[in-house]
Amino acid sequence: MQPAEIALLLPEIYRRDLTDGTVLDGLLHVMSALHGSLEQAIADPSVLVDPRRAPDRLVPVLAAWVGLGCYLRTDPGQDRPTPADLRELVAVAAALGRRGGSAATLRRLLETATGIDGFAIEESQDRPFHFRVLMPPAAQSRLDLVLHVIATEKPAFTTFELVSVLDADTNPGS
Repeated sequence: MQPAEIALLLPEIYRRDLTDGTVLDGLLHVMSALHGSLEQAIADPSVLVDPRRAPDRLVPVLAAWVGLGCYLRTDPGQDRPTPADLRELVAVAAALGRRGGSAATLRRLLETATGIDGFAIEESQDRPFHFRVLMPPAAQSRLDLVLHVIATEKPAFTTFELVSVLDADTNPGS
């Protein structure tokens, strides 16, 4: 709403003395600015629930809604997804949640949370309920986040080992 539109809602006694530069004129401009952001949000409410278009301050709320609150930690030194990666993680969370516990889901979560492609999951033929995560070298700097994602998303009864792709290439038996 524009200041003039808000002024029409005031009693006549206030409108009669309304001139530019007065305190009341300033208040009407503030009210107009406050209504502007609300009107903008109401105009397209889908923006508020689409993580790819939502305002930055709303993305952590959306992440908590879809069960990704564990990635919002603010512990000192704790690696967490970048804002862009968090947006994408929230966007794919519902689809991945339906397939939770699978190797493909864990791989996609790792790639989305870190923003780095090239993870692979190998299930052990020798050890039941054990798997290896092959991590691309580019993800080495995000090791804390990688371990956090694996520990959070893997099935509780499984064990894992994390192997850098370079380590796997040089030591095929490890």
